[in-house]
Amino acid sequence: MKDPIDIYVPCYEPDEYLERCLQSIFKHTKRDYTLSVIVGKRSIAKNRNWGLRKGISEWICSIDADCEVMQDDWLDLLLETAESQPNVGIVGAKIVMFDGKIFSAGTGSNGYPMLYGETDKGQREIVEEVHAVSENCLLMRRGIFEFDEWFWQSRSSEGQDACIRLSKQGYKILYDGRVKIRHAKYPQKDSAFNWDHLYFHLKHPTTIITQYKKA
Repeated sequence: MKDPIDIYVPCYEPDEYLERCLQSIFKHTKRDYTLSVIVGKRSIAKNRNWGLRKGISEWICSIDADCEVMQDDWLDLLLETAESQPNVGIVGAKIVMFDGKIFSAGTGSNGYPMLYGETDKGQREIVEEVHAVSENCLLMRRGIFEFDEWFWQSRSSEGQDACIRLSKQGYKILYDGRVKIRHAKYPQKDSAFNWDHLYFHLKHPTTIITQYKKA
């Protein structure tokens, strides 16, 4: 029998999206697992860390409350990818919006999600080492990092920051496009110069050159 995997759902407050997320996990997860919902009106990074600290399995999976699992083999595929190479720190999935447009197919060295806004037609259904992956669905090796809790209501900054820090420690960040997660709502658009983004660029100064060179 396969060892159970800890799955947690970080959530600011319960709503109809959370219920749909949980029902999708119940329906499509065929291996043994434990499930926790981390509810709290604290920063998203703190909620993510609560889930990491609670987990005891070697690999811990996080899926955001406004996302839904779409296939029965999702967790087995992520685990297969995680165990396929040494020093893997994080594995991320392909994120597709409810309207069929791609939200993220891995993040390139310029800090932008690949194929963002394109209609999903099966592009990039591959396994590949990338600069970063979307934090909407992550399989993470337990005990090697925590999210930086200075990020408050970040729109991916805490996830990119974690990937960059792990890469500097010698861990690999892998994207598994065979796993498709549906994102139920588009994030609110923020100014490019809110606190979370400024803090991210202060931590990683070279990123501002690539992300804003066209501005």
